[in-house]
Amino acid sequence: MNKQHIMPVKRTIIYVMSDKRSGSTLLENILSKSDETVSVGELALLKNHIFREGAGFRWDWNCSCGSPVKECVFWSKILEGMDLDSPTFNTKIRWNFKSNRTLAGSILTPVFKGTLQNIDKYKINADTIHTLYAIYRKIFDFTGKNFIIDSSKNPVQAYMLYRHKPADIDVKIIGLKRDLRAIAASKRKWNNLNNKDVNKSLGWLLRNSFLYNKICGQVLKLVNAGDKLLINYEQLATDTQPQLDKVVRKTGLQPYKAPQYMHVEDDDHTIAGTPQRFTKKPIKYDNSWEEAYNQKPVLSFVGKIMNKL
Repeated sequence: MNKQHIMPVKRTIIYVMSDKRSGSTLLENILSKSDETVSVGELALLKNHIFREGAGFRWDWNCSCGSPVKECVFWSKILEGMDLDSPTFNTKIRWNFKSNRTLAGSILTPVFKGTLQNIDKYKINADTIHTLYAIYRKIFDFTGKNFIIDSSKNPVQAYMLYRHKPADIDVKIIGLKRDLRAIAASKRKWNNLNNKDVNKSLGWLLRNSFLYNKICGQVLKLVNAGDKLLINYEQLATDTQPQLDKVVRKTGLQPYKAPQYMHVEDDDHTIAGTPQRFTKKPIKYDNSWEEAYNQKPVLSFVGKIMNKL
């Protein structure tokens, strides 16, 4: 009788890369339902939440469990022994999305490679990668799980983590696309609700989302085929199980049934994400963004063309 040998599972970071308002929290929440995973939310914003500044003010920079990060039963253990006040403690890669070189690189791959090389030279970014992997290791050890879901979205951070991954850790990058018109409309709605950047037009937001999407595409070009996957938000929201199965096959997770609802469990300890995650809602496609283009047919047509470029 032949004995079946089961290969040990390699510790793996599943990194969700996307623009803002693209459904990354939905994908992260779906992946968190696997018994093999632990989700940390947007780890790039951990430092903001520790020091209660910048992104995170809408939920008072608390962990999803409701506690301040330093007092959270999960994060207090992960951060124990780390020098949080050190200038080398950083969790977000520094780069300038709006620089001329970055914008040119969104279209021209050789220029983008040069941009990444420049970003990689900064000590603060080397410190960030070192800090992130130190945190990842503590999470692996503390939870006993072999898969961490990081929905930080940032494409340059995704690439730097991939480029500098240790030999004993895998990084799988899941690119998440959404209709650019929906992203722009959602960003404008978010800006208006938070009284932030209210002067930015729908057209301006659409242009920026297009360029950000191109940068995400450039990053995926630099990642090995076996370590990347591109999925569509609209398909994820309307036909969840097949899209989840794609992620499962790519990452090495064991198959499991897709949840019917998006909901943060009581024992979740995620950083940031859409505030809607605290309300249990059926997973379904939201087309309310279309109303923003009712009086803008030309802009809607332009956005439709942008989706195909």
